[in-house]
Amino acid sequence: MTSSPLNHSLIFGPVFALMGLVLVVMVLAYRERVRQFKAQRLHPQKVPTRAEFAAAIKDTRCADNFANLFETPVMFHVACLGLYVTQTVSMAALVLAWVYVLTRIVHSRVQCGSNVVLTRFKCFAASMAVLVALWAVWGVSLLG
Repeated sequence: MTSSPLNHSLIFGPVFALMGLVLVVMVLAYRERVRQFKAQRLHPQKVPTRAEFAAAIKDTRCADNFANLFETPVMFHVACLGLYVTQTVSMAALVLAWVYVLTRIVHSRVQCGSNVVLTRFKCFAASMAVLVALWAVWGVSLLG
């Protein structure tokens, strides 16, 4: 019995899931920012830069996480698009993509929640290891 070929568009499931995480964190960051602006009676124009915002606002966890979701996840999106375009999506790549998203969800929960730095770092390191593995799987599939 032979297995049917993998539908390459399945790689977009993790991409959309990560986008969902970005939207959730965006709402959390917005809600927290508005709450703090109201509590401090602070006009947004008084904090036009990221540095001024961080100095004036006590809790920037969600805003920091939102910014972080536009840093290394870019490499995830490139890998997923590359896998799709080159039609090299494999079960291994698909599993790694989902694991990457799960590690980013945990990282966001930690950073927006308790913000225990060592735990957050472990989540980040795990996500980077998975991302490197995803790129390795893609690279090997292109060579073979």
